[in-house]
Amino acid sequence: MTAFVDLLKVYLRVSSPLPLALLIGAGVAGLFWRASAKAARRLLVAVAVGYWFLSSGFGASLLLSGLGRGFTSISRPAEAEGAWCVVLLGGGASTLTDGQGALGQLTPTSALRVLETARVARMIDARLVIASGGFPTSGHQLLPESRMLREALVSLGVPGDRILEESTSRTTQEEAVLIRALLKERGIDRFVLVTSPPHMRRAIAAFRAQGLHPIPSVSRLRSSLFRPPLFLPSEDALSESDMALYDYAAILYYWIRGDIHYTSDPPPSPGPPAAR
Repeated sequence: MTAFVDLLKVYLRVSSPLPLALLIGAGVAGLFWRASAKAARRLLVAVAVGYWFLSSGFGASLLLSGLGRGFTSISRPAEAEGAWCVVLLGGGASTLTDGQGALGQLTPTSALRVLETARVARMIDARLVIASGGFPTSGHQLLPESRMLREALVSLGVPGDRILEESTSRTTQEEAVLIRALLKERGIDRFVLVTSPPHMRRAIAAFRAQGLHPIPSVSRLRSSLFRPPLFLPSEDALSESDMALYDYAAILYYWIRGDIHYTSDPPPSPGPPAAR
């Protein structure tokens, strides 16, 4: 089952060439049979229009609006509600190797989450930062993402002795379970949770299902130096649509399995802060 889910994660996403190749291939093949030529033309038009929509800034923003609504980043220490721990969820990494050495690199999504985590950690003078990320897809990564997250955090001024790595999780659900154990060992149930806007709703639900009280602080969706064209196709907009569709599917999957109890509204505040 795990191998099948990994296959879906890697190959059946709108940013993957495989779905597009299969759809175009089916449309072209259908043109060679008169009985199916009309349906094939409709399929090719639908594919062209669909991918244009998904790769436009307008389409990506529309898809993302249903996931990120109600979540913001913390702007004042008081908004952390007394929390002194920050949990950073990784957003993807890759490993380059020549067969002897290995070099890891974070995706832009992960890098933006690191920037937000460093900002929040400085603002609330965090005594603990948990960098979470293992090997999301088996066989495609040689180093745990948490190590790359840690190195990036240190480069931004977060003290290394305040960073704790969670290096074995493969999914958001596993992160919630494993981080719960780390927090309970330290008597923590309230913390600031950092992840991307489309991922925050599912992450919050997963951690609350473990009896924890995460305080959301979303990272930027993209660098402040760039904004995708509103109607013209772009790789960045397609990537954002991919993230949104992935999380819609993941929320449904988690809900069906009973891992989360999803609601359309952001979770309420857990109440008065615990003593620091």
